Amino acid sequence: MRFRALTAVSGLTALTLLGMMPVAQAAEPPAPAANEVTTVGKLSPEEFQKMRAARAGVNTQGVTDSATIQGRVVCYQAHVRNANVWTSLICTDQSGFTGSVGQGDPIDAVYFAVGPTGGMDFNVQLHWANDARGPEVHVEPGGWVQMWNGNGNVLEAIHLRSTNESMKAGAHVKNFGWKSTNQWSYDQWIGSIDENRWMEAFWISI
Repeated sequence: MRFRALTAVSGLTALTLLGMMPVAQAAEPPAPAANEVTTVGKLSPEEFQKMRAARAGVNTQGVTDSATIQGRVVCYQAHVRNANVWTSLICTDQSGFTGSVGQGDPIDAVYFAVGPTGGMDFNVQLHWANDARGPEVHVEPGGWVQMWNGNGNVLEAIHLRSTNESMKAGAHVKNFGWKSTNQWSYDQWIGSIDENRWMEAFWISI
């Protein structure tokens, strides 16, 4: 089954404008800033419900609980350009990925939401094809960020950083496949940079 056919998403207030794509393991790029458009906010009740539903009622202790989001949880979503859909909202205590695989379809926007409990320190930065990288963005617990490129460029890499939680992550990139690592890290890039390989899908675990 084609992944993107499963994943059109609506209703997240922050996502109504447009969507973008994820990245794979990469070295840190040079400093020029991308023409990035970033919108941040606090989770509305509707967005919080979407977060809960995406997690399929499983909290960080693995206990079935449809009413709560416990502990440090980050949920994330990608917009697939050619299909023009937001793919499934996935959270860091789930298996799976957001984006598309095998379609050659780049990510052109991303969304991240941080659970309200656990005090997760979450920072994200994007590297865009033909436009270098944008600034690092801090997302507070109970907050969200949506990021896309004002020049219409697609995503190549994502920088993930936290001072209080290690993460593992991976990205599916054009004409290569998955670039992933089993190393836990507080600071890492995923995707590819300066290889002319856009990001098609990504996953994050904490």
